[in-house]
Amino acid sequence: MSESEPASAGPGEQAAGGDVLAARILDAHRLVAALNGDPEVRKRLQVRLTAICTSLKLPGANKIRGAERLDRLMADAERARCSNPGRSD
Repeated sequence: MSESEPASAGPGEQAAGGDVLAARILDAHRLVAALNGDPEVRKRLQVRLTAICTSLKLPGANKIRGAERLDRLMADAERARCSNPGRSD
């Protein structure tokens, strides 16, 4: 390995990790889109999701931190869904 090569996972490993993260982002998007409660709560969650996605696109993005932020967003979206008594699942 030369100095110009990064000391990170190979392309296949990065793609597999990216696929998992992409699937989780899609799940979060669907969860937020399905909220029928307070529109302000939904907007705030959408803004957070957009910020997470944007930060993950930046060079040197910390994928672990992004995944943790995504976990918190999904937990908050789930709480919002459960706290909406008008929701029928």
